[in-house]
Amino acid sequence: MLDIIAFMLDLVDRYVIWVYVACLLGIILNLYRYTQARAARANTIFTVEREAAAHREGRAMSNVGLLLGLTAVVLVLQFYVLPAVDTSELVQATTTPAQDEPTATPRPTLAPTSAAVDGPPTLTRQPVTPTAEPTFTPAVTATPVTPTPPPSSCADPNTCITSPGASAVLSGMVAIRGSAQHPNFQFYKIEYGLGEDPAGWNSIGETVGHPVENGTLMTFDSAALPNGVYWLRLTVVDITGNFPNPHRVRVVIEN
Repeated sequence: MLDIIAFMLDLVDRYVIWVYVACLLGIILNLYRYTQARAARANTIFTVEREAAAHREGRAMSNVGLLLGLTAVVLVLQFYVLPAVDTSELVQATTTPAQDEPTATPRPTLAPTSAAVDGPPTLTRQPVTPTAEPTFTPAVTATPVTPTPPPSSCADPNTCITSPGASAVLSGMVAIRGSAQHPNFQFYKIEYGLGEDPAGWNSIGETVGHPVENGTLMTFDSAALPNGVYWLRLTVVDITGNFPNPHRVRVVIEN
């Protein structure tokens, strides 16, 4: 472990200038992306495009914070740790554990046993009457089959909710499965609307920034919603802020 620490400190000592240059270029690039996303969010009137721009803003500022933290760590190592530590002395000591000497175990002593034999045993043959074994016929038990809601049909397999199926009855924690992909993928979101023809939509959780193929898109607690008919809607947004037709699935919540 000490050898690894010495190696890392030696790398920082040799290439500290290049680390600063790389961090500075990364900060400038992410600040530029932040200003571009902020301008795009201010100039659009579409909600989805605003959410996409806000997502890019947050990602750019997260990168800036990460690079600033890395720069601070390198500064501490350069001006406080390296002057006080001699890397040549960081040698990992190897110790050999002392081996326990074997302890002799006394061997148990067996006492002699004498058996009295009165004479040779006499064997008497007794007739064996075969007994017919009953034959059992296993009873056939019918297993009830629980109907499974049919999977929802998807016009676009890249924007598709496969589970829950159409008109599925939901209760408790529900896993929403399917696919959310795009050649220029940026993020996807899942929303729910109340009633047969929802007047408004509410997001389930946060937007997700990685594509999913035939996997779990999101989980939510249906017990937090009143019982009734709902629609689930999946929207996949590309890097330009555009999106194909969302996929909707009708479900019924009964808790």
